[in-house]
Amino acid sequence: MSGSAAANDVVKIALAVLQAGAVRDARQSMQQSIKALARIALLQIVAALCIFAAFGCAMGALLIYARPLLGGAGALLVGAGVFAVIALAAFGLAWRAKRTRRRSPAVGAEGDTAFAAASLVKQHTGMALAAAVLAGVFLGGAR
Repeated sequence: MSGSAAANDVVKIALAVLQAGAVRDARQSMQQSIKALARIALLQIVAALCIFAAFGCAMGALLIYARPLLGGAGALLVGAGVFAVIALAAFGLAWRAKRTRRRSPAVGAEGDTAFAAASLVKQHTGMALAAAVLAGVFLGGAR
């Protein structure tokens, strides 16, 4: 066996060891990510159950309050109205979130403007402070 073949074999063995270590690290990282996601999902389920319980308690309190004022049927109608308003608000928020996700503004359209304004203020700090003082004097004198 020549020296270059032995060196090639050593390099192959070293790469195999490094690859096995990388696979083991990736597997551990994936297991930790799965455990974290499971914890987050469990906490979100608990939070959702607490929210449902809070809505139930609020609705019970509303019915107890409204029953002497509106009667049994009126109190139930008020409760149904509250749930309808909550449902419409949830549908509206979901529709708005879906609509904003579809729109894709030009990359950096607002960010470039903010960055340009920040760099302008940074370059001309004295002028920006003078403008702020003058604006304060002008707006403060309106009282």
